Amino acid sequence: MFLGTDSNDWWDNGNNQIAFCRGNKGFLAINNESYDLKQTLQTCLPAGTYCDVISGNVSGGSCTGKSVTVGSDGTAYIEILTSEDDGVLAIHAQSKI
Repeated sequence: MFLGTDSNDWWDNGNNQIAFCRGNKGFLAINNESYDLKQTLQTCLPAGTYCDVISGNVSGGSCTGKSVTVGSDGTAYIEILTSEDDGVLAIHAQSKI
């Protein structure tokens, strides 16, 4: 899915929260802190709503898990709570709803 893309637009909190794009094809965020990740970040994806493929799947035009809304500037508010089962969020071009 991300073959032939480089990592770009790296973000970190200086510790155990990271996020980055894979070209303009995907975005990944990881929270390995003891507190929530709540941050507006560059996703490098076109505007729209995307399904987080870690917490769910695209099914019947909607997402069975968390969804992420990307603005016209490519940014999105990313939230990974410590109460969630996974400390990871991943969206990609094919997960657009």
